[in-house]
Amino acid sequence: MARKFYYDTGKEKIGPVSGNELVQLRAAGEIDNKTWVRREDSSTWRPLGSTDLREEEEEEANPSLWKLLFRNASVGQVVLFVAVAVVMLLLLVGVLGFAWPVLLVVVAVWLLARAIR
Repeated sequence: MARKFYYDTGKEKIGPVSGNELVQLRAAGEIDNKTWVRREDSSTWRPLGSTDLREEEEEEANPSLWKLLFRNASVGQVVLFVAVAVVMLLLLVGVLGFAWPVLLVVVAVWLLARAIR
């Protein structure tokens, strides 16, 4: 489960935000390592620089395929992509279902030709 944090801008306390959002805010220069943050389940405020965000930084540097899809595409586009992938898979299975005897003969002839050499 994603960890949630609050951060203090000096004027107001904002949150809860995910650790990934903190990493993005720091990268954008909106907050820095001196910004005070606390975990949602804690009452202790600490500078961001002393807060362990390795998991969030790793996820930000190497996002999963689903994270990339949802970050750069709308839900409709993702649904369309999945639907097309399913139809293509069904077509492939259908073609191979009818063509397997032909493929078997081709492989047998190829193996026989290699054995004769």
